[in-house]
Amino acid sequence: MTQRRALLLTLCIAAAAVHTKVPSAQAIPPFSKEWVAKYTKPDSADEKDKAFAELITKTVKCQVCHVGTTDKKMRNAYGKQLSMLIKKDNFKAERLQAEPDKCKAEIIAALDAVAAMKSGDDKSPTFGELIAQHKLPGGDLAPAAAVAAKPAEPAPATPAPTATPAAPPSPAVLEAIAKIQKIGGTVQALAMNDDSLVVDFHLGGTALTDEGLASVKVLPKLVQLDLKDTQITDAGLVNLAGIATLNRLHLEKTKITDAGLVHLKDLANLEYLNLYGTAVTDAGLDHLKGLKNLKKLYLWQSQATDAGVAKLKEALPTVSVVK
Repeated sequence: MTQRRALLLTLCIAAAAVHTKVPSAQAIPPFSKEWVAKYTKPDSADEKDKAFAELITKTVKCQVCHVGTTDKKMRNAYGKQLSMLIKKDNFKAERLQAEPDKCKAEIIAALDAVAAMKSGDDKSPTFGELIAQHKLPGGDLAPAAAVAAKPAEPAPATPAPTATPAAPPSPAVLEAIAKIQKIGGTVQALAMNDDSLVVDFHLGGTALTDEGLASVKVLPKLVQLDLKDTQITDAGLVNLAGIATLNRLHLEKTKITDAGLVHLKDLANLEYLNLYGTAVTDAGLDHLKGLKNLKKLYLWQSQATDAGVAKLKEALPTVSVVK
């Protein structure tokens, strides 16, 4: 068993210990329902509205988020963004029955968040703009014949060498995963072929405290952390100081200030940082000048000024700042 497979298996076991059973690979039924209700108008007098509704409900269906007609594991660009916000483990049958309104609100919030994201580079339309134009947010649907005609991958000439079994994650890592899930977070592998970890408290981290964030520093290969809309303060960010693998960090609409950013100054691999809707000022930007790999910084509705951004760009000339 490869190290990646061992870690994925362990995550599944840890999830089962906190929840119940692993969900199926099928799409979340209420997600499809809310998507159709939000974006289609089957009763509209506009022929374009009618055609789009029919396209979504009768032709495309799962391909709103997925690629091809048979492989439901491969997501398009739109589906990948949604998968970061909508976790199947949060929408099991028991919860859907017990908290239908809350589940609906979480799905709609995720749809709104992804609708505001760019579908490609900075010059591309947002996913929401594409939908408003009666276009598929994840790109045009490939013809079924083309998908079916795709040549199969050739079999290897010789059997691949057997990987050395990896040591199982430590009890401390398993305990950290359980704690994160218990307070509303999720822990997932970045991709099927990548055992880097993504931790997400957005939409599920109401019980998260500064002390609770200590669990994330125990995880190996943590590359993405989403703390948006949580109650995290400057004190909580001390737990991120030593996570050298972290390259994407969401802190938008949290209670952090300039003082908290000092704990991020040594995150050498950080490429994306979102400080939208925080109390960060120009003084806080000084702590970011050593982040040489930083490529994207969001300061919208923060207290940072154009002058402060200009000084930051003197130290980081390649960073793209959205303000």
